[in-house]
Amino acid sequence: MSNPLVGSVHALKRRPQSAEALELLHRLSAQVRPIMAARKWRVQVLREFFPTNPNLLGLNVNRGQEIRIRLRPSHDATQFLPFYDLLGTMLHELVHIVRGPHDAEFYRMLDELKAEAEVLLAKGYRGDGFFSEGTRVGVGVSHNVPRHGLREQTVRAVEARRRREMLGGPPRTLGGAGNWVAVQARNTPARMAALAMERRLKDEKWCGESMAGAVSATQPDSDDDIVEVVRLTTVSCEPIEIHDSDSEPEHIHVIDD
Repeated sequence: MSNPLVGSVHALKRRPQSAEALELLHRLSAQVRPIMAARKWRVQVLREFFPTNPNLLGLNVNRGQEIRIRLRPSHDATQFLPFYDLLGTMLHELVHIVRGPHDAEFYRMLDELKAEAEVLLAKGYRGDGFFSEGTRVGVGVSHNVPRHGLREQTVRAVEARRRREMLGGPPRTLGGAGNWVAVQARNTPARMAALAMERRLKDEKWCGESMAGAVSATQPDSDDDIVEVVRLTTVSCEPIEIHDSDSEPEHIHVIDD
């Protein structure tokens, strides 16, 4: 069970390597389980889609009733997009469960999720069960850390993951909150407003939340072309705390403004 907070997972059956696509969706689902549990978020369906619009990467239908993720580049359905890019899309669409518009509050929440995801990756967390790398999982999450602490924690997490992945090349980042907080510290409010506008315009080119007709335009592809796993009937919303296997427990924090 990759994530009991996700009801069912669907991959495109008539596309190449559908089994690999299904496993990739389960990996994404597993990776965000602690983030969802800390907020008691649920997603009824997580689904691969391959929309005709080449720019469309993700879509949240009815605040978590269904999340659709493009796994493959538009020019080649036999390949998959990098996992860290897909994880960034997944986190973005999760925020749409509670926040629709791409405004300041949306990006504040998204940066929190990215920071938490970086910490989880740095600790070696890859989900529970089949996806786990032996990381111990407990309960209880603290939500009290100042904004500057979020930046420091994220930077440490990225550096730790860089050391872990040294043999695999440079680490991919999620456009982490640490970077955004650092930008805030050295820019005027007017400049930050301009940067926020640039960020919103960029995201609205690929996120279905701001595309008129995106839900209906991608529905046939989703309905007729799926592999379905067993739908889960019970879920657990207990918060999850990730521990390093060789150190004292360290909390994953979220900012409360």
